[in-house]
Amino acid sequence: MVDTLNMLFQVAILIFVVATMLSMGLSLRVSEIIAPLKNISLVATVVVANFLVVPLATLGINALLPLDAGAKIALIILSLSAGAPFLPKLVEIANGDRALATAVMLLLMVVTVIILPFALPLFIGGDVVVDSIAIAKSLLVMMILPLAIALFIKAKKDAFAVKWQGRMVKISNLALLGIIIIMSILHGKAMIGIIGYDMVAIVLFMLVALTIGYFISIKSTTSRVVSSLGAGQRNISAALVVAAQNFGDDPKVSIIIIAVSIIGLFILLFSAKRFQKKCYNQ
Repeated sequence: MVDTLNMLFQVAILIFVVATMLSMGLSLRVSEIIAPLKNISLVATVVVANFLVVPLATLGINALLPLDAGAKIALIILSLSAGAPFLPKLVEIANGDRALATAVMLLLMVVTVIILPFALPLFIGGDVVVDSIAIAKSLLVMMILPLAIALFIKAKKDAFAVKWQGRMVKISNLALLGIIIIMSILHGKAMIGIIGYDMVAIVLFMLVALTIGYFISIKSTTSRVVSSLGAGQRNISAALVVAAQNFGDDPKVSIIIIAVSIIGLFILLFSAKRFQKKCYNQ
């Protein structure tokens, strides 16, 4: 039963990521994605928020709460892992700028692959090794390649892109629902085991990341929404790769990462819905 659910979970993740990337690519043009990245202040703000302020705030959370080593390590790994496929979907729910969300997602993915191997040993200490190639391969195959294909189709066959974009959105939404259900079934018991300071730390981590992303941006409300959700949505896949490579003997690290993915998803979905009014009034 567990093996079947794990297989279904992996399939659901694959379908969600690919369908989300395809739906984004089929609705946007390359120029729309590149344009935000020409804004140096925006790029600098997003990078500083995700790879300096959030990690430093995480060290503060670790110092504030009596967490065990596994929980502290998990939060630090997550604080340095940004750029996830859920970001465009969250911004879509918030009725925000999808082109900006896609640009920020790609930026964060690339910077994660570059920074994580160097920054993680500094924050954790010890002989931590991060296989950036393994992380990059996963991101390339699951996210960047489908996005590139969809952008090419959009440029060459606009009518076809318009027709299939809506279908990809529906597939993405169904896959997301499946992910939530399967994760709840698979890891429900593990979640019960982290009630207490671990749970407080997870919720605090998410809220602090969202707040940092929102208030560090001095641009429009739209950019603040993207920045906030981008900082709150951590790259769970990259974090799990690092945990498996370096902390396989401490199951608490992976459990906390998975717990953040579950609890964080609900917090992010709630936040995205709350941001709808701000984007409507923009």
